Amino acid sequence: MAEEKKELTEEEFLSKIKEANLGDYLAKYTQKIGDKRVTEGIKSYEANRNKKDFTDKERLEAVETELAELKQNTAKGNINTLIEAELGKQNLSKGLLKYIKVDSNDPSEIAKSVTTLRDDLLQIEQDRIDLKLKEGTAPLTGDKAGAGSLLENYIKNANEGKNTSPFEGKISKSEGD
Repeated sequence: MAEEKKELTEEEFLSKIKEANLGDYLAKYTQKIGDKRVTEGIKSYEANRNKKDFTDKERLEAVETELAELKQNTAKGNINTLIEAELGKQNLSKGLLKYIKVDSNDPSEIAKSVTTLRDDLLQIEQDRIDLKLKEGTAPLTGDKAGAGSLLENYIKNANEGKNTSPFEGKISKSEGD
């Protein structure tokens, strides 16, 4: 039969230890195990704390980087909006936005850049007109350009009996006509 195990109270346990003369050995063993567990616990705590600090540091750096990018994109978006508004004020196409470079979102700086671009575009157009005048080709003006001359040609051809209308319809003639 198996031996029945009896649970000892604290006093009974200590008396059995004294009877076996194991008090010093038990105290040393208990101290050794306790020290070992405390040392492992401290190492584990420091390793986890260092790991957590490192992770927190990485997270903080990532958040700082993201914040800097967000500020830059917001500032760039605000500048683009201000430039588009100024282009509209000066009757220029918003497509010209890509030709304007401004380092600050100062409205006077933006207005100056847009005005400079407009003046440059007007100067290019004026130079083109001046070149045509020097070559002897007069620029088109008034009714001679576009719809006026088409209307005059249509009237002239109609009076001469030429049918130049793009519409081909059937006109019924009565016998009295």
